[in-house]
Amino acid sequence: MTQCSTTEQRPVIVSRHLTSDGVVLWTRCSCGRLRMDLVPDGPGGSRLTAGPCPHVPAG
Repeated sequence: MTQCSTTEQRPVIVSRHLTSDGVVLWTRCSCGRLRMDLVPDGPGGSRLTAGPCPHVPAG
């Protein structure tokens, strides 16, 4: 894997899945690392992130 830099491309959304808890997003950083985010449907839910690349902003 290559190292990320701020001049490289933005992360790419690889897939998006609707679940009973919200939306699961899989993104790939330009360095090749994968990240999974669960974005809850309701206002009381907590966001869950797994495998974050330090160069991918939370969003």
